[in-house]
Amino acid sequence: MKDLAYMESVDSRTRILRKAEELVNLIQATEEFNRFRQAEDKINRHPDAQALMFVAKAKRNAYSQTSLRYGYDHPAAIKAKQEYDKVLEQIAEIPLMEQFQSCQEELNELLQGITRTIINTLAPDVPAEIYEEKSGGCGSRGCGGGCRSH
Repeated sequence: MKDLAYMESVDSRTRILRKAEELVNLIQATEEFNRFRQAEDKINRHPDAQALMFVAKAKRNAYSQTSLRYGYDHPAAIKAKQEYDKVLEQIAEIPLMEQFQSCQEELNELLQGITRTIINTLAPDVPAEIYEEKSGGCGSRGCGGGCRSH
């Protein structure tokens, strides 16, 4: 009896995972996903963007280490944060970055909608929460959606 219940449970999980794979395939066939991949490809081939993102990562790490070591109010941490912010501003000035961020937000909205649908459908039976980012948009429409990264 116990083995039968276990087998049914495994079979049920397997069916759910297959359906999840089908959902992934459906998502990958959307315009949102396609535009995101195209924008990502452009960014990956943009030498200035790649160089600045490499510098930004280094500046972010320096800021993190400095602020952890000395505190966020220490002059060295403040300087490191300013340097990091300056690089982020340079990245934001690249037109392709705005398009990429807009496409990323559009795809994220689709994924959040799917997640909300699942959680709202299960909500009466399962205590689940979804994180909702509270941010405004800059009004950019590079991919048909608004940029919410500023």
